[in-house]
Amino acid sequence: MSGASIPYHLRANKAIDRYAFLELLSKIDRYSSIQCYKYIGFGGHSLEDFKYIHSRFGIRNMLSIEEDPDVYKRQKFNQPHNCINCLQQSSSQFIDEFQRIQETIIWLDYVKPSELRKQIEEFQATISKLELLDIIKITVNSHAASYVPSNPSMTSSDLQKDRISYLKAVLGDIFPAAEVKENMMTEKRFPEALHLVLKYAANLAMLGQNDIYFQPLTAFAYADGQQMLTVTGIILEQNEKQGFLAKTNIDKWELSNIDWKSPRRINVPDLTIKERLHIDSRLPNSEAKTIQDELGFLFDNKKSVSLEMLETYVLFYRQSPYFSRIVF
Repeated sequence: MSGASIPYHLRANKAIDRYAFLELLSKIDRYSSIQCYKYIGFGGHSLEDFKYIHSRFGIRNMLSIEEDPDVYKRQKFNQPHNCINCLQQSSSQFIDEFQRIQETIIWLDYVKPSELRKQIEEFQATISKLELLDIIKITVNSHAASYVPSNPSMTSSDLQKDRISYLKAVLGDIFPAAEVKENMMTEKRFPEALHLVLKYAANLAMLGQNDIYFQPLTAFAYADGQQMLTVTGIILEQNEKQGFLAKTNIDKWELSNIDWKSPRRINVPDLTIKERLHIDSRLPNSEAKTIQDELGFLFDNKKSVSLEMLETYVLFYRQSPYFSRIVF
């Protein structure tokens, strides 16, 4: 169910998102022991996220959901630890039958834009079953052209009208018409629109819950192929927010998003080892512009885009993976 067409070693931006998730869990661990949680996700054929989370926190109760029979067979073959239970089932069937027994972390890692309404409804259904201090992460396709592609004969204004009309038609009563605007229907701002949709959906799912609420923690947009949006939050008591933030310091973390602000964009340049070592040696006490001027070359044809990419790397350099070839 999760995207597996692009190998993990070529998905630098997704890897940054994953490492940021691990860092977020490490902060929550100061407040509530992550080792005691059950982790549920869409592991794909390689179960990469499961390996990292087990290694980092020692979680021993893990469940991967996979609908595709061939991917499921690969999961069973690649199963890295016997604490990971692989279940061949659709996400909708799993969520329908899901009963929360212990503290839970669940990552709904979706890909298909054609199933957006179903995915958000599953997100809502999951939230409604979660309890205090449970953590949920959702990833959805936020590539605007995957919903309504551009057409050379269309003006940009007509394209934006078509895209917002499409979202209204598909999402129906879970479309926040008061917040999502037509000018968000560009490729760059489309994640912002879907972020507001998820905010609206989460708040709807929590209606009637007077003692607990959904607290957003992070929101990122990234592209390794198609653009994706990912949002993570936690279920807190209404009067618990300040104590939670004081102990975890998430509000002081540069990657946090606790007020539903626009998602941070992850778009780092493709760096050689030499380039990365040079840039890292200037961090954390140098500005991106200073580094770019010092390098004397750009990472994009446009200087502004190159600088934006370098600024993103400066923000995420601690979460950026090292990929290298190993010769046996």
